[in-house]
Amino acid sequence: MSAAFDGSGYRQRVLAELHRRSSLDLDDPFFVAALDPDVVHTDAQVREQLAAVMAFLQRQRNATRYASLAATLVRRRAEWEAPLLDAATRDQLRARVLAARQAGQAERLAKVARNLATVRERFGGVPRSRVAGLRRLAAADGVTTEQFDAVLAGEQVIEDGWGDGIEPLAAGVRRQIRDRLVELRQLRVGNRAATASLWAFLGVPADSPPERIRAAYEIALERNQRRPHDREKTVIADLLAQVRTRLLDGDPAAYTAGLVADAREEIRGRVEEHIVLDGELGPAAFEGLVREILSSGSGLSTAQAKTLLLGVARELGAAVTTGVFLDYVVCAQCCRPEPVDGSRICRYCDTELYTACPSCGRETEAAAVACRSCGRSMRQAREAAEAVFAIRRALDAGRVRYAGELLAAARPVLALLDGAAAREAEELGARVQAALAAADAGWRALVDNREARRADAATDGARWLVSHARDVPGPDGRTPEEVLAELVAHQDVIHRRVAAARELPAPDQENALAAVLATAADSREALAALAALPLEPPRDLTATEQDGGVVLRWRASLSSAAPVSYRVVRLFGDASDPERVVAPEHSLGTTGSTELVDAGVPVGVMVRYEVTAIVGSRRSVPVRTPGLVVMRDVTELRAEQIGDAVKLSWRLDGPVDAVTIERTVDESSPVRLPTRRTRANAGQYVDSAVQAGVTYRYQVYVEFHDADAVPARTDGASTMATVIPRPPAIRDLQVTTAAGRTMLRWNAPAGSEVRIYAVPPNDPQPSSQSGLSSSPPGHPLAVEDTEVDLARIADPARLVGSSDSGHLVDLSAAGELEYVPVTVLAGRAVVGRAVRHLIVGEITELRADDRGEEIVLSFRMPLGITEARVLWRRDQLPTGPDDPEADQAKVTNTSLEIKGGWHLAAPSDGSAYFIACYPLVHIGGTLTAVPPGTGILARPAVRAEQDARPNPPLRVDVSAPAAGGQEGWRAAHPSTHPSTSADPADPAAAGDQQAAGDQRAAEDRQAAGSAGASADPPTGASSLVQPDQQPQQEQPYQGQPRQEQQPQQPQQEQQEQQPQQEHQPQQQQMREDAAMVSYMVARVGWRRRTLRVQVRAEGLLPELLLVARSGTTPPQTREDGQVLARVPAREAAHAHGEHTVEVPLDGARLPWGVRLLPGPDAAQIVLRHPPDDALVLR
Repeated sequence: MSAAFDGSGYRQRVLAELHRRSSLDLDDPFFVAALDPDVVHTDAQVREQLAAVMAFLQRQRNATRYASLAATLVRRRAEWEAPLLDAATRDQLRARVLAARQAGQAERLAKVARNLATVRERFGGVPRSRVAGLRRLAAADGVTTEQFDAVLAGEQVIEDGWGDGIEPLAAGVRRQIRDRLVELRQLRVGNRAATASLWAFLGVPADSPPERIRAAYEIALERNQRRPHDREKTVIADLLAQVRTRLLDGDPAAYTAGLVADAREEIRGRVEEHIVLDGELGPAAFEGLVREILSSGSGLSTAQAKTLLLGVARELGAAVTTGVFLDYVVCAQCCRPEPVDGSRICRYCDTELYTACPSCGRETEAAAVACRSCGRSMRQAREAAEAVFAIRRALDAGRVRYAGELLAAARPVLALLDGAAAREAEELGARVQAALAAADAGWRALVDNREARRADAATDGARWLVSHARDVPGPDGRTPEEVLAELVAHQDVIHRRVAAARELPAPDQENALAAVLATAADSREALAALAALPLEPPRDLTATEQDGGVVLRWRASLSSAAPVSYRVVRLFGDASDPERVVAPEHSLGTTGSTELVDAGVPVGVMVRYEVTAIVGSRRSVPVRTPGLVVMRDVTELRAEQIGDAVKLSWRLDGPVDAVTIERTVDESSPVRLPTRRTRANAGQYVDSAVQAGVTYRYQVYVEFHDADAVPARTDGASTMATVIPRPPAIRDLQVTTAAGRTMLRWNAPAGSEVRIYAVPPNDPQPSSQSGLSSSPPGHPLAVEDTEVDLARIADPARLVGSSDSGHLVDLSAAGELEYVPVTVLAGRAVVGRAVRHLIVGEITELRADDRGEEIVLSFRMPLGITEARVLWRRDQLPTGPDDPEADQAKVTNTSLEIKGGWHLAAPSDGSAYFIACYPLVHIGGTLTAVPPGTGILARPAVRAEQDARPNPPLRVDVSAPAAGGQEGWRAAHPSTHPSTSADPADPAAAGDQQAAGDQRAAEDRQAAGSAGASADPPTGASSLVQPDQQPQQEQPYQGQPRQEQQPQQPQQEQQEQQPQQEHQPQQQQMREDAAMVSYMVARVGWRRRTLRVQVRAEGLLPELLLVARSGTTPPQTREDGQVLARVPAREAAHAHGEHTVEVPLDGARLPWGVRLLPGPDAAQIVLRHPPDDALVLR
């Protein structure tokens, strides 16, 4: 049910089938709703499907083919939707639908079996030429091809070489006219006779002259123009246009020929059915098909119908046996033979030529002695008909018992005939029994009325018995005529008593007439005389307003008649003339008590009430109340602050909408303002003329005029509101991540609370490593400096916390987030400037286990990270997460746990393996590898290699890796969690960024007593000095560079001048006395806007300088460029020391060449430089 609704399939399976049917049948709602009854659906699934079907039907109302059908289904939607919406009804309906479908399927399969049996009995098997026709017959009955083939598999198929017939194609114009006629038939609920053809639509025969056709056309056109605009009017207009085009402007014979073609197409299936089942078209079938064509209302004559049938049979290649071409029937009245041409009335004496056999119900000649169908005697049938006529006449005359006697005498004859006569006998027997039962009920009612002294009702009952059951005696044996005579005599006595009462004085007439009614309670004469007497009115009528309504009370009438009821009417009056009625009266009902409450009294209008006493048809003089004006008061008054204004809302029922608002300042407020009055309506008012910090008191009431036209007011309602000032928006939020903690700082406003929300970014815009968006961020909660409703802030916004001190810690920070500050003051909340920040932890516990032919890597991913990218190179550590020279692979936490680490196939070829790991996070919907990264020398090279280039990289020469694996060190792009800074060009802020970025470096600087390697690097575009410019306070380097660093004499030439035997002891001596330093250079951070130098040293580390110059050639000496940063000296003897230097590249004009060189006071040092290509920043 969750799949998308298939409108095309619904149109083909449901609408096409419903359109094909002659009448719209909604007994199977599952079929209309396209629900499978074999599947049990939930209420939600049913509602979803019904909504999809209804939406599709609404769209189909504008379609061409199924517009009327769709409109009908929408109009009658309650008939097929309601049973499906109720679960219990749906289950019952499912059982009925399944049973009906199974029964219909069984019946269709049985019909297929019968058709096959008929062909088998005729031909000794099923000829193959008949298979296609039988399959088409089965398909027309709704049997699928698979089901037909399953039944056919049990039959013997005979090869007879019969070929399939070719069905003609229907013309487009005829199809268009036929579709419009079918649509009109559906709109008129199955009126087939008037929609069979355009001739039937006009109500004229096919051979009518043009004058008659035009007259019928003009009448239909004039009627259609008076119709309201609906779908039926559109369809009729289309049909009238076809009439004008095809019958008036064109040749009517062409349309009649089209009807012949349509009839040929419609009757072809029936002809084929007879041919398939019988092998030929016999006389009976031929005549039946002729009658069927004529009964279809197509306007074809008998000759045209017979010619059509012969042509269809000729196309199918079948023989036709018509028998005697002309048949005759003898008239029962004049005995003249008539040709069988479809006429039912004798043209000579206007007598019916055919009659229905009372036995079998089939039609036969009226002059026949016996029925041609069942062979029973027609004389007996006539006798039975005469008996039936006599029985009906007796029942109509009220002789019920006599009719029963006649029925008993004629029952043997009727039973002998059987068929329709027997059924008619049963009907007459039922009528006799019903008449006897009605007579019995009438006698019981008459007895009850006499016992209850209802003389008029008893007399009426006796007259009914005389009319309908005059021969049925009563309980005492007397006939209805005798009882009626007695009751008429009693009515004469009542008449004389009423006449005598009318002669009495007026005060005594009511008592005398009441005495008459005591003996004849329903005497119409006595009741009429009593109604002519005046009735005492109610007394002391009062009207009191209570709870928005009016309570009416009065004292009862003094009349002695009972029971007395009171009719209450509300009148609308005029204040200037209280007795004048300005609107029609409104009845409040009739009651038997002396009190009534009018809860629906109109507001603001003067009303009066009128009470009238009623006894039967008698009415007293009405009594009225004085004028009264009811005014409802203000309720549910509320005051709330909207921005810098106060919004008042209230409820005031009734048509009166205007109120008066009176505003005063509360005594507790520091200011004093005059009272202010305002008129308002619509149930609300916004007071924008308010001051912050002031408490206002509002009184809301309604002013009106009372019944005496005097100004008045309601009590009203009051409320108070204190105006809260708008809190300031936070625009200096700073975000810092260090040591797994994300700190948020801002300047705390006085008296306000600040809430920080963390929201995942909803746009692909990358975030800055500094914690601030490089461009204006999106608005995850609302636009900056706008007010929001705190109650409406929902997922995915996460509340980090609230503080009034200006700092918070987010312990759940992970990935890319936008931090949004919201200032809150007494319920008012203002959104500040959002800051986008990326939080990624470091990969730790990196281990490499060299197993000879493979290296097993293990590590721990940061919190919230489940995937990492592993890069490896053979010449150096990868320069970054996207190093093009490195191979890479993606590793997940799950694979690390299942496989016991990540396995890298590493054959022992003597070369080194450098591996770096970077966490993978989703940034802007893309999985991206981001710093910090962690690197490791997984396998050192087994021999020393030298490069012929200047400043060649020196590799460690060891025989084998240490047991248990190598500890990892930080690779290019180490951990960077710089703090958010309002001004990135601030040197102090830049120093804080580097201190937060490398905690270990900060500790080393503290131990060495240095301010840091980046104490004064150029930070930001405004203060960054290009390498080709002269440094402002930098002294030239006076020390002598080492021989392998002289650019004038390449290392290859030195090796040629010095023997290998002398060079090796010198290198050994240098390793023992000098510091061994290697480093890597990489661009890291978001958008790669930070230069990072990773230094690794053995022994005493002297001061080092990071020198850079413009171009693609790295500097060789200090004088070749500008000093960007310093690496302080430190002691790291007999241990591997690490240090990280970071320099922002904002505003730098690349490319740059960089190199790490010894400081001015550096001792012996061996610097292992990366390749020159790795020292160029592009």
